[in-house]
Amino acid sequence: MLPAHRKMTDHDKYQMKTMRTFGILTSRIYGYFATQASGCEKLCFSRRDMYNEQNKGKGTRSDADEALEFLDEMCTRDDMMIWKHTVNADGSLKHLFWCDGVCRMDYSMFGDVLAFDATYKKIKYNIPLVIFSGVNHHNKRVIFGSAIGGDETKESYVWLLETFVEEMDGKCHVSVITDGDLSMRYAIEKVFLEAHHWLCVWHLLRNATSIVKNLQFVVKFKRCLLGDFYIVEFDRKWEELVHEFGFEENSWMIEMYNKRKMWAMTHIRGKFFAGFRTTSRCEGLHSKFGKYVNVLSNLVDFLQQFFRWLNHLRYKEIECDYASSYGETVHQTEHKSLERSAASLYTRSVFMLFRPMLQRACRCKIEKRVKSGPIFTYIVTKYPRQNIRWQVSFDQDKLTFGCSCKRLETLGIACEHIIVVLTKLNIVVMPNSLILARWTKSVKDDVNAANANSSSQRDLAFVTTYVTLVERCKRMVNVAFTCGNP
Repeated sequence: MLPAHRKMTDHDKYQMKTMRTFGILTSRIYGYFATQASGCEKLCFSRRDMYNEQNKGKGTRSDADEALEFLDEMCTRDDMMIWKHTVNADGSLKHLFWCDGVCRMDYSMFGDVLAFDATYKKIKYNIPLVIFSGVNHHNKRVIFGSAIGGDETKESYVWLLETFVEEMDGKCHVSVITDGDLSMRYAIEKVFLEAHHWLCVWHLLRNATSIVKNLQFVVKFKRCLLGDFYIVEFDRKWEELVHEFGFEENSWMIEMYNKRKMWAMTHIRGKFFAGFRTTSRCEGLHSKFGKYVNVLSNLVDFLQQFFRWLNHLRYKEIECDYASSYGETVHQTEHKSLERSAASLYTRSVFMLFRPMLQRACRCKIEKRVKSGPIFTYIVTKYPRQNIRWQVSFDQDKLTFGCSCKRLETLGIACEHIIVVLTKLNIVVMPNSLILARWTKSVKDDVNAANANSSSQRDLAFVTTYVTLVERCKRMVNVAFTCGNP
């Protein structure tokens, strides 16, 4: 126990640092070392020595300086990584934005839909975390960039969104989904001039429940919210709802009707949203990330755990890639040729969203066909809703399709009304005009090939080599232990 006899070896320091990077508490690391040494008394250092080693050099620089140095170091390993920051009048950190090379490549492919909020405040400085996210070709969460610091004012969001667009080479999205925060809304209208802003369905229903406090009203309001109506029918149902509950002078109802183009499916259909309806995916991201950090995390620990969590999400994508590449789906519909064609193109998750369209197409029938030049218009009905008709257009020259339900434009997946026309035309392979590239298995091939020489891609080879060497060392230790203890 004498100080002169207590010392951590370089190997012990490196192992402790690695385990700390993966979120293991120092007390548990000490227990791990003690188990390896067959008892605490066999160790050449104490738990206090481990804490002292971790705190070396921390008194000379601020936490923010160390965080910026950490990001600088990451830039040396990833030539596509970018980060930016601003400071307050006193020199303290105000905003910090970062995104690595994989985030930027993902945004180039899946940045047509963006969702974000700022509800997470768990590091010790009680500052917000904003995660820009979307959905990838597996319809799973994907991260485009992140930021911490500042406040939730209009100016902060404007700086953040302008920085985000600038670092993403100026590419803007088709749609943005938020919880309706006024500061966010102001920044979106100022920066994303062409994007369609959709308000979160879950937050709208929660507001309806808390403000009106009438369950029957909430049920009927939800029908107006999610119903697939034409504009005239939507206005009629809205008037019926207002008169039934006597809300002609209700300020919240008046405000909601004025903002109907931001929440009503009637006005949103035809604009691509990739199936997003709520910001719950953002809140789910924050919840998952909360398992990687604690309230006392400083900025450096926060960033380390953030990238560890990000790597975990990317590994989930690799698992989905594997599931989509191996094995064949069992055909379950009568349209086996179209089902086989779609299964070969779509990722497994998206194909599972498309297959119900094939099943529902069996209930559809074509009542009428009208020809106007190269364009054919089919009137489609579906059992048992014989009073509702959909119009499917087919351009014979361009081989393109369209439907009055606008599901193809909204979700990027062909509807059952188009499917029944495909079968009528005896088409057995899914036309290219109905396959959105972002949902296919091969969507990343061109981008990965173009960035094959970037360090963000070379890191994968480095990690593979490192893991292989670690695994061989483990086997060598096991052989040595077995030989020494027959």
